[in-house]
Amino acid sequence: MSGQDLLWGIALVGAGVFVAVYGTSLFQFALGAMGFGIGFLLAMQILEGQSESVRILVAFIAGFVVAFACYALVSFSLWIAGGILGLVTGVAALGIIEILGPRPNGILSLIIAIAGAGLGAFLGRRLGNNLLVLAMTAAGAFMILSGTQVLFESSFDVDSTDPSTSLYQRLSLFLFIVLFVVSALAQVNERRLRESMRR
Repeated sequence: MSGQDLLWGIALVGAGVFVAVYGTSLFQFALGAMGFGIGFLLAMQILEGQSESVRILVAFIAGFVVAFACYALVSFSLWIAGGILGLVTGVAALGIIEILGPRPNGILSLIIAIAGAGLGAFLGRRLGNNLLVLAMTAAGAFMILSGTQVLFESSFDVDSTDPSTSLYQRLSLFLFIVLFVVSALAQVNERRLRESMRR
């Protein structure tokens, strides 16, 4: 593993843990951390043909730009959280399709991911505060899993630079579900603790 992969993996795991643990209590900062992860992963995907050092540098810059945009757009938080939850759900659906049947092609993967993000954003306002917990846990679990796949690439047979393939293995999907459940329980318990301290 190169130093760049180590840095990339640690950044994704760190941002994912922050989102998974503090997602609802520090929502604006968690939204920024999610923005960083999304910007970073998308830049890595878009710059696939470039040298590794250029990809890492541009991905960090893109991550910080998207993080700032998400942090500043907190008034649209339920739409953003809904879109993120829909996007992660779409990627999870692609993982299940891959495990059960033929591998989805790039266009089908893109359509499912965009449809998930659009549907999640549309339903975001209707789901309210429960959506925040679901979106933060899903995004945090996905970012932790992506970082873990970069750090332990030999244990996972996925392209760690393509976030849409992160859940294409049974082990990856299982780890995502475990991380999702653990972070959901942590956020629900943290919310209860905050409410009991206010009384």
